[in-house]
Amino acid sequence: MRMNFNRALGVVVGLTLALVACQPPEEQPVSTEGEAEVVVRGLSAYQLDRMVVTAMPANVSQTLVYNSDAGTFTGRMVLPAGEQTLTAEGYSSSYYPPTDGGSSDGGYDSDAGYPDGGYDSDAGYSDGGYDSDAGSPSDAGYSYDSGYSYDAGMPPPPLDGGSTGGGTLVATGSASVTIVAGATTAVTLRVYDITPPPPQGDIGPIIRSVTSSSSEVTVGNPVMLSVDAVDLDGDTLFYSWSSSCPSSFFSSPFSSSTNWSSSRPGACRISVTVSSRSLSATEVVDVAVFSAPVDGGPGEGSVQVNGEYIARPVVNGFSLWGGSSSMSVYRYSSNATLPNLRPGVTYSIDVQLDYGTRLGTFDKSLEFDCGGTLVKSSYDGCTSGGYCSANYSWTAPSFPTVCKMTGRAANSGLTDSFSVGFSVR
Repeated sequence: MRMNFNRALGVVVGLTLALVACQPPEEQPVSTEGEAEVVVRGLSAYQLDRMVVTAMPANVSQTLVYNSDAGTFTGRMVLPAGEQTLTAEGYSSSYYPPTDGGSSDGGYDSDAGYPDGGYDSDAGYSDGGYDSDAGSPSDAGYSYDSGYSYDAGMPPPPLDGGSTGGGTLVATGSASVTIVAGATTAVTLRVYDITPPPPQGDIGPIIRSVTSSSSEVTVGNPVMLSVDAVDLDGDTLFYSWSSSCPSSFFSSPFSSSTNWSSSRPGACRISVTVSSRSLSATEVVDVAVFSAPVDGGPGEGSVQVNGEYIARPVVNGFSLWGGSSSMSVYRYSSNATLPNLRPGVTYSIDVQLDYGTRLGTFDKSLEFDCGGTLVKSSYDGCTSGGYCSANYSWTAPSFPTVCKMTGRAANSGLTDSFSVGFSVR
């Protein structure tokens, strides 16, 4: 019976008790007990497996029976006359408590939101599943021993065997009632969901900025580095600085601010990692270290290199529509021949292209060696490169002929073409 319990139990449940007693014969003493008929409405057996009602100080407990036709849990109790406190407890075998929320790994907290602060030590099974002797109170299902402990004013074990074992306590409520001997009394009791709200993961550290007092320095001269970060959960932040240059030195490698210097020239990448609990964020700054000028020499400088990859464009295929027919042919097909086209018919042609980049200049064209009338339409999806298509309109020659259609693509001196053949007749 796996289900979303938090959603299912988010209703306010009415518990109605009708207290009745048979009138004793006149020749007998007046009865000092009443009978309580307990009905819990608004729940289904898939929301709660059992509902147990306990009366105190009578210390009488009754496990109610679910009536699927009426959608109610019902039962009868005989109670002494006088003030009684009725406590209802609902149990579910299909409720799976959240686990591991306050752990250092950023997961969910196993003790989040429970009245006594956590689970008992037997909260789970060593094999992660059900007990081998799993059985519900009627031996018709699984047994889920969650080890849930609820000590917020709960009554001691009842005297009549109304055990609360099996399943997880997920709802409770109580109300006081005066039992009148030989009379009928009614009380309304609400049963509330006591499971914790759904947990959430940890919010990791966020780096707002990393600053360097200089991006260029000579050997041995320090650079001041600092990082500004925040953890929105208020978790303690930890810092760690590192450098790609092995000859470098940090004055405070585990602080938010540090001095850094290098004993050798080079292009150094400095990284700072900010962590809290098990999550972290990293950013980098680049610092160029130059040798100090010697004997009035020209010294050293740096160059910032940015590479741009230009892929070879590819004409992937053609799609044609016109004359109540449509057809396509693709580059990976072993047959680059189209079915026959009809003379004088105008066809809409999509040329499918892949430039593999958004850098460069993107040229494309469509050619026919048999004439006809070719018009480039206003739609061109290839102005910014990438995978795209360009549309053309072509009217076939009015006479029978054989044609070769060629699509071409070019970008920064790299070219490609794809040709297909067909007959016009």
